[in-house]
Order: sequence, then structure tokens, then C-alpha cells
Amino acid sequence: MKRISKNNSQNNQYRGEKQPNPLILASVLTGILAWEMYPALIHTAAANTGALKNSLAQLESQQQQTAQQFSSAAVPPKISYSVFALNSPTSEPGNLAEGTRQNPPNKLPETVAAAVRRELSRSTGIAADKLKVTESSGQSWSNTCLGLETTDEICGQMIVEGWRVVVSDGRQTWVYRTNARGNILRLEKKGS
Repeated sequence: MKRISKNNSQNNQYRGEKQPNPLILASVLTGILAWEMYPALIHTAAANTGALKNSLAQLESQQQQTAQQFSSAAVPPKISYSVFALNSPTSEPGNLAEGTRQNPPNKLPETVAAAVRRELSRSTGIAADKLKVTESSGQSWSNTCLGLETTDEICGQMIVEGWRVVVSDGRQTWVYRTNARGNILRLEKKGS
């Protein structure tokens, strides 16, 4: 007859409970963090492409000057670097990187302003066209809850670039915090 130990019976007790697969859980959480960083990665790529285009243009002009100085010597045909620079991601219409370059760094994107007005209209019942953005500033929030976490909430600890947007209907004022794209919105309490 087989003897059942105390440990074995405790293990059987917990077998019915489902445990998440650690690999899947890690993949999901990594995906969420990567999704939040996507706008910053696009912005960095667009900035680097612009810098590369400028440095290639400078290199080409230096080569032309060198060729003029030594015009008597046989100069091999050169490759035009500007052809490569024109094919950069920022020069193609409709490219995501181009959209990030159109908005000056300190100007609130219209998509973010519209998202804030829609959310406030939904929560208060005031028509969105009656709400006006009176003030906005670029901010860096300390976590994915935009620094407005509640006690029962878990927030990703990372710097989130976004906006602090003040909206008014002429009588009342509301202050919202958003991420850079405006798809995460938080209303500041009156005492914040």
C-alpha cells in the first residue's frame, strides 16, 4: 500500500488552481511597455534620420570642394549621397515619422486636444464645441498612471512623455493629464 505524505496532499489541493504561464505573462507585460514607448521610438528615429540627411549633405559639399581644389587630378566619379537622403523615412508622405515632425515640440497636437474635449464632454454632458483649451504644456509623468495613481492601482514605473491640458467652458476649468498620443487621459482633482 502506498503512503501519502502531508506535502503530497497539499500539492493536490493547489493543483485545481490555474497559474499563469510565466513566459506568456512576461511577453504580455513587455508588449504593454513597448507599446507605450512606441511614439518615443518613432520620434527618435525621425530625429536621427534628419541628422543623417544633414550630415550626408555636408559630406557631399565637402567632396565637391575637394574636387574643385584638385580639378587637375583625375577624380573618380562620386556617388550622390543626397539620393539616399531623399529616400529617408521623413520625406515620404503619409509616413508616421512625418506626422511627428509636423507638430512643433511645445504645441499641443490637435488630436490630443480633441481627445481631451471628447472625454470631458462625455463625462460632463457639455458639448465638445463649447469646450476650449485655454492652456497646455508638455510634461514628463513619473509612471503610466500619469502621476495620478489610486491606492488600489498598479502603474508601470517609467517616464511617460505627455501633456497637461487646461480646458474651460467659460465658467468652470478642468485640468487633464495625457500621454503623448492622448489615448491615456486622467482628470486632476481640484487639490492636485
